Amino acid sequence: MARPTFLIIGGMKCGTTSLHHYLGEHPEIQRLPRMKETNFFSGPPEGIPYPPGSRRIEHLEEYEKLFDDAYKVRGEASPCYALYPRRKGVPERIKALVPNAKLIYLVRDPVARAVSQYQFSVSVENERRSLRDALSDDDPYSIYTCPGFYAAQLERYLLHFPQESILVVDQADLRADRQGTLREIFSFLDVDDSFVSPRFEDEFNAGEERRAYSRFVILHRRTQTSAQRLPRGLRRLLRRSAEHLMSRPLQPPVLDEDVRRRLQTLYAPDVQRLRELTGESFSSWSLPAG
Repeated sequence: MARPTFLIIGGMKCGTTSLHHYLGEHPEIQRLPRMKETNFFSGPPEGIPYPPGSRRIEHLEEYEKLFDDAYKVRGEASPCYALYPRRKGVPERIKALVPNAKLIYLVRDPVARAVSQYQFSVSVENERRSLRDALSDDDPYSIYTCPGFYAAQLERYLLHFPQESILVVDQADLRADRQGTLREIFSFLDVDDSFVSPRFEDEFNAGEERRAYSRFVILHRRTQTSAQRLPRGLRRLLRRSAEHLMSRPLQPPVLDEDVRRRLQTLYAPDVQRLRELTGESFSSWSLPAG
């Protein structure tokens, strides 16, 4: 049975859904599994549930069925693969099963990422705390702050994989220069880097955080089954139509300046290490280079 040759390991709210679709357009890359976020390498929940609408493939036989060895390049995207300490032992599991895997790690301004995660939680996870309260949580397991420590996540992978096997991509670059950034990713994956598709103009999940969904929609996302058998395009159209009927517009939260400064102070050492590890400036981020 086949196994992946690459993994999109994260980060959450950094554009992994869009990249999942873009890579699936390339004729040399097997279309990524319909089940985005297999969470196969994430390990059992251990008291921390997976996001709404997702589940974990637990058995290797089921996981291997997702991949076709007729394609030289094949992969999947699970942002929970870069979610230490909420998910432990992920690099070790990947190394044991696919030791030569190439890893793509999407990142973005960690302060903006934290706010986006909060908006998502209000939208589909019934978060009731204020933005201030949610982002003032010092718990290292906090879903709002934990995923933004990119260097800490990357360093764990570098204990098991050579640096040339990991490509760190800034979401800001994917948005500002999509074709150029995809060309870099295609080159990293050793496929034709000149490939272009009109689908590259699409951006996925861009407006999801701007609506608050009813309990019915949230429950459906957690228990969706039969809809998975419908064609992807029809399924997306039906889902969006139903969700808009059972949702209301959500005003974006305002990040108070003192909370912003706290987050910048919290992330500054990690961002500095990330710049040193990657040689990238991440100049568009709200944390200036030290």
